[in-house]
Amino acid sequence: MNELELKYGCNPNQKPSRIFMKDGGDLPLTVLNGKPGYINFLDALNSWQLARELKEASGLPSAASYGKGVRAPMHTHPGMAFLLFGSE
Repeated sequence: MNELELKYGCNPNQKPSRIFMKDGGDLPLTVLNGKPGYINFLDALNSWQLARELKEASGLPSAASYGKGVRAPMHTHPGMAFLLFGSE
C-alpha cells in the first residue's frame, strides 16, 4: 500500500486528505480496522514519540495512551501507588 485516504472529521462535503511516501514506496504502517482520520495519525505519531523518549530516559518499557507510563513494580501501599503521600 503506497497511499492511504484519510477521513477528515464528520463533514461529508470535505475533501479527504491522504498520506503517502514521497519516494512512492510502501507506507510503513498497516491499518487493522476502520478508516483512520488525520487526527488519529497525529495522536499515534505523537504517542509513539513520547513512549520512545520515555523509554530512552527511564530505561523501562514505556507506553502512551491518554498520557504516559512505564512498567515498574507497584508500591505495596495503595496510597503510594497513586503518589498520595509525600507530594505536598
